[in-house]
Amino acid sequence: MEKLKFWLKRIYLLSLSAKKQEEFVWKELKKTLDESKLRYGVYEREKYISGNYELSDGNVGHFYYFVNDNTFVCSVHMHGDYPTALTTDLFILAAHFNNILNNGVVIVNVQDHHVEYRLTRDLLIPLLYSGEIYFQLIRHIHTSKDVFLAFRRLIVEQEAPAIIIADMLSEKKSEPDNSN
Repeated sequence: MEKLKFWLKRIYLLSLSAKKQEEFVWKELKKTLDESKLRYGVYEREKYISGNYELSDGNVGHFYYFVNDNTFVCSVHMHGDYPTALTTDLFILAAHFNNILNNGVVIVNVQDHHVEYRLTRDLLIPLLYSGEIYFQLIRHIHTSKDVFLAFRRLIVEQEAPAIIIADMLSEKKSEPDNSN
């Protein structure tokens, strides 16, 4: 009987209009964040959620979550006001990340002078799989910390992008639980 209810719920969710599907995932996102006990602000009119969370040693990232255009998006802005002399190296490091990341993209925003890590997921995944919103939030936060630390090495220590990525890949390979 439980299996039948499970499948009927999925069929019902798939039959909803795109707007209703977005509303459903939006409500689930707010519910998931409520249960997580994180501090955040909800902007209903603009349909996004914002929170500032620690990335490393008192360094804070500005996290944004929203549902739009049939996608669920997690985004974090970090490293504001980086030195313009490092712009080329920032792009090189972002390109290295984008080549190895299975999920998400690293963006260097030269107009606003920040680095952004954005994880986008088709709306059907969190719509049909109840725990996917939580897992995407966790994945996004953990990867954001790695991205932050790598860019901090570039900006503060002025380490070469290729060395940063090589060190990071070597560390990930030697970790006992390589689930990322």
